[in-house]
Amino acid sequence: MKLHLTIESGSLAGQTFDLESGFLTIGRGETCSVRFDPLSERIASKQHAFIEARADGFYLTDNNSTNGTILNGVTVGSSKLTSGDRIQFGKNGVMGEVSIAADTVSEPVRSAENYRDLQVQQFSQLAATGPVNLQNSLTSLGLGHVVVDPNEKKTGRYIGIGVTIFAIAFMMLIVAAIMLLSVGPIPAVIASVVAFVPAVIYLIPLVWLDRYDPEPLWLLGLAFAWGALVAVIVSFVINTVFGVAVGAAVSPEAGQFVGAVLSAPIFEEGSKGLGLVVLLIFFRKYFDDILDGIVFAGVIALGFATVENVLYYGRALAGGGFGALAVIFFLRGILSPFAHVSFTAMTGIGCGIARESHNTAVRILMPLVGYIGAVTLHAIWNGMAVVGGFEGFLVGYLILEIPFFLIIAGFALWVMRRQNKILKEMLAIDIARGLISKELGETATSAFKSSSWLIGGLFSGKFRARSHYLRAVGKLGLSYWHIQRATAAHGQTGSFQQNPLLREEVLKWRDQV
Repeated sequence: MKLHLTIESGSLAGQTFDLESGFLTIGRGETCSVRFDPLSERIASKQHAFIEARADGFYLTDNNSTNGTILNGVTVGSSKLTSGDRIQFGKNGVMGEVSIAADTVSEPVRSAENYRDLQVQQFSQLAATGPVNLQNSLTSLGLGHVVVDPNEKKTGRYIGIGVTIFAIAFMMLIVAAIMLLSVGPIPAVIASVVAFVPAVIYLIPLVWLDRYDPEPLWLLGLAFAWGALVAVIVSFVINTVFGVAVGAAVSPEAGQFVGAVLSAPIFEEGSKGLGLVVLLIFFRKYFDDILDGIVFAGVIALGFATVENVLYYGRALAGGGFGALAVIFFLRGILSPFAHVSFTAMTGIGCGIARESHNTAVRILMPLVGYIGAVTLHAIWNGMAVVGGFEGFLVGYLILEIPFFLIIAGFALWVMRRQNKILKEMLAIDIARGLISKELGETATSAFKSSSWLIGGLFSGKFRARSHYLRAVGKLGLSYWHIQRATAAHGQTGSFQQNPLLREEVLKWRDQV
């Protein structure tokens, strides 16, 4: 069967929307399938109602709208539709008429692409069955559980973990050698404590920004390690080579200038940006949007800045004692701890835009555009300090670092609010169906409520369950968003496969929070 909803009034008058499987969302929200004019048709709520296809027909459900949903003159909560029904979305609101056509031809043979589309429609529809039948239904589609050899999966995981640990340990030895040879054993140890202890504090705002969709700590740890190890080693070697070569060919002053203003911005931002590209490609299921780009960029940049600070602090301590160390700590650890974060955030924003887009040109160009922005800002910052000395640093701090940091921080908060809006709209149907309770839905989509709720879990013994639940709910909402965007762009997204698994994850942790 196929349902046709013909809108008779308002901005969509004359348009018809079809439904065979899944559901139609109706309202003023940006993510609605049937979207009314958000300015002139405010009688309808943002997520006013939805029509869903079930095995026995089509059902209309009001989504706790402000002005109600009226079916044939009667306000309803949920009701089965028949051909000829007339629906009004709010009193004196937009009117629509329903017609339902029965199947008249046999089902054609589907191509692989059509079968994939059918699966997407089916799992959307299956959400309506609620918690009781969801797991069995998903399993029957082949989406609930991926059939793999468990031994092969574990073996591959152990090999990957082993290689990663070995690589990290090896690079830690290299970085430790660089520190010891550069500043000496005792200054290196003292400088490491002074640099790494505040780094924990610097990470807190980034972790809080990612409140709606918290990334696993192990992945944030890998991001920090990339900045602290890979980016540091690459940048140290290349900057040293460039500085020495130019210094020998021209002059020591020219070598210092080229190293700071050209080599450092290009290769430091390049090595940090490469880590973002690795996350974007190989950890795509955790990298959802622009906010994730900012968070991952910030963590990588803090890893790099922390090790760089060890070198600066160690050299100051070795050359001028604790007084010199205090001055450098004030300049780098107090006045400008987020300088590298601000620069690399540009690349993170570019990668985030690429993640959200299904346009090939945008996906290729935006990380590059972001990288160019990061290099430019980094070069200006270093140039003002090299050319102007301490006075140049202060000028750069006042006219560049503070304003740009405030812009980045404000933009990050706006993106976080945008993510909150997306989650509320995407999860509205699951809340209406009962998969997520209204109370837990409000908690999961509120930065302050979710933070206090999670902290409360430390005292009730439910911290782990609540952490997993928040992550699953956030990922579920974003997977709906990715599916909707991919469908609109006729593109692909891994969320097609992740969505049913995330629903199982929500069910798994829901009763333990």
